[in-house]
Amino acid sequence: MTSPPFPGALVVRARRQLLGFSQEELAREAGLSVALLQKLELGEYDPRSLHQLARQVLEKRLDISLL
Repeated sequence: MTSPPFPGALVVRARRQLLGFSQEELAREAGLSVALLQKLELGEYDPRSLHQLARQVLEKRLDISLL
């Protein structure tokens, strides 16, 4: 089994769920598609490739670092 490109994916999903955000709500706030947020949570998308503003919104809302 290969490791995902973004190993912190589980943290993103766990924090979103813990804080009670839906994928739709968080994606909208960050200016992302729900499909992209889903890929990020599955570890299939590296958040360092996100637009800086989207990354900042996710980091602030989830209180995590994506770098």
